[in-house]
Amino acid sequence: MSLLYLGALIVSTVCMGLVDRRWRLFLFDRPRVALLSVAIGFVLFLTWDLVAIALQIYAKGESDGMSGIEVLPELPLEELFFITFLCYIAGVLHGLATRIVEHRSQRKVSER
Repeated sequence: MSLLYLGALIVSTVCMGLVDRRWRLFLFDRPRVALLSVAIGFVLFLTWDLVAIALQIYAKGESDGMSGIEVLPELPLEELFFITFLCYIAGVLHGLATRIVEHRSQRKVSER
């Protein structure tokens, strides 16, 4: 039993949170929208996983880096943290892309 992968997911999420906090890209810009988006994404991806498990399309792999803790059969604890991280990073990257596009648009307007 190892918590290496789970720890890496948690550290990555915290680091993404620090980036988000510094530049207010997602959660620290629009907290209600961000939390709702992450929650909806979490439910959708978890449903996707559960359907894939039920259809036996998905099976948990074995790794020395994983905790071995299963929330449900074939659903490792780490998957819940990964889904959360995936939804959060998607929102942060969207906020960053939006910020870049807005900055470029403002720069073009000021150059005219």
